[in-house]
Amino acid sequence: MTPRARQVASAGLIALTIAVGCRSPERQAAKAARDTSQTAVTPEQKQLWQDAADKGDAPGLQRVPVVQDPVAQRTRSQVPGGQPKPGPPITIPPGTEHELRIVVYPDDPFESYTGRATVAQIEQNGDFIELQLPPGAAGKPRTLALLVRIDTNRLPVKVGEVVEVAYQLRRNPQVPNDVIAIRNSAGAGIGHVMQGANVLVQAVIPLFALNARQIDNQPTAPVQFTGAGVGPKPVDLTVGQTALVNGLTVRVLGSIVAPGKAPPGLTEGSPFTLNVMVWRVP
Repeated sequence: MTPRARQVASAGLIALTIAVGCRSPERQAAKAARDTSQTAVTPEQKQLWQDAADKGDAPGLQRVPVVQDPVAQRTRSQVPGGQPKPGPPITIPPGTEHELRIVVYPDDPFESYTGRATVAQIEQNGDFIELQLPPGAAGKPRTLALLVRIDTNRLPVKVGEVVEVAYQLRRNPQVPNDVIAIRNSAGAGIGHVMQGANVLVQAVIPLFALNARQIDNQPTAPVQFTGAGVGPKPVDLTVGQTALVNGLTVRVLGSIVAPGKAPPGLTEGSPFTLNVMVWRVP
């Protein structure tokens, strides 16, 4: 798969923005799911993503309330000779406070990674960061490209600098299991985790020494943050709330719980979903 194809296929997979904007229409959600099906590595995965596209379901983080899609749908214009003209690059719109978006995945997008990466390229005044990862299972070099914005600021990194990064992509479009985080050597960075389960969700937020969990199956129950990142006292927040603790900001973007106990063996959909974001300002 070419870098351009990976960029188009992956742009809809993990996208997070807190900004003034409009909710993604269902047709954009269906297109994102259909694009994702083209990167599936098994027939079963491909069929699941195609079914999601037919239903108009958005993959990953686009389905959660309060998450907005800031990127206008790109179009391809025709030039003389009938050759398509490449669309404009994906950028962070003006006014965006926080964004963490994968625009280019490695060749195998389902091969998760947590560890060190080298900054290979910086564009768009620092918003676009291309990372070189260690070789994967196939033994080939891997590239991961991100759009990053933290509290209206760029993440201060330089070409050649080593940073920490973590990412994971769900294998089933109906079961959230998405992780993306980046942190520089000074500790500044941003992370976003969306996880689903048949029971109350307990999620690990990598790179920031933090855990988040749903503590009750009541719709108004808070989400609790624990770990060295917030110190000895747990922090309880409800959906939409934000707290600054020990220099680390935590926010609950979404928390969906099911009353009672989910039936055993349930695999389609996720009655419990947790969507959280953390950042440390540069």
